[in-house]
Amino acid sequence: MVQGCVTHAPPMQRGYYGPTLGLEDVVGKINQNNEKIYTLWAHEHFQGTFVDRQQDKSQPLSGFGALLYTAPNQMKLTVQNEFTSLFEMGSDGKHFWLWDKQHQVFWWGDFAAMGNIDSSQMPVRPDLVMEILGVRPLDPFLLQTPAPTMRFNNYADAYMIDWQQPAGDHWEVAKEIWYDRQTLLPQKVLLFDALGRVVVWAKLSNYSRMKMQSADENDWPQVARRYELTFPYSGSTLSFELSDLTWSYHGRPNDATYRMPDPQTLSQSGVRVNHIDAQDSR
Repeated sequence: MVQGCVTHAPPMQRGYYGPTLGLEDVVGKINQNNEKIYTLWAHEHFQGTFVDRQQDKSQPLSGFGALLYTAPNQMKLTVQNEFTSLFEMGSDGKHFWLWDKQHQVFWWGDFAAMGNIDSSQMPVRPDLVMEILGVRPLDPFLLQTPAPTMRFNNYADAYMIDWQQPAGDHWEVAKEIWYDRQTLLPQKVLLFDALGRVVVWAKLSNYSRMKMQSADENDWPQVARRYELTFPYSGSTLSFELSDLTWSYHGRPNDATYRMPDPQTLSQSGVRVNHIDAQDSR
């Protein structure tokens, strides 16, 4: 008599197995918070390492400055120490730039070309840093591309949303964000290139409410104060901690906040200027 092997289901790992929301409800609740963040100003304490692959240099940085943001795609982050300005990075919605003021190097690129930019061409891509902030509302039209799809991670107790877009004869994932089930605040962000490789990985934490004109603090939106970013293809890392979050400070941000320095003027003054060209990253 042949006896079959007795198999047992593996024990269920600890996690959350209760009710969850559908994608439409998740997006709606995320937007209830993010739609209030049309501008942002905050003090910022910074630590990181910039790696310039073109020059084979690694530069540790530590300092303080300010982060400014205006929806949907304008951002500026400045860092200095007690002696001098270290760098600034920014986006005006059409262009993005990184200015290493210590070594007088300026990188800039165009949003129109960012899908084909080699991420190792500059130490940190400001357009990707802006994507990491996690304050932009999500498109409620769920069939628009890049189109979101959602799954639930029981062990992490988090909704995982992937944004997919057509790429020739197939679809590719452009971005993935993990949202905590209870707060619906972003915890992890991964951005991908055309081959599915992670170009930036980020962890967001230490949330607090941002001061608004509304007198009711319960209506103030929540924003991450702690950001930890890794750029695998350049080797750069950065982390910054925000404080004194508010919608505006002494009239900033304003129209002049996001004005990109003129590359030609910088070049004439002795700054090494690098235009990040579009290219096939495959």
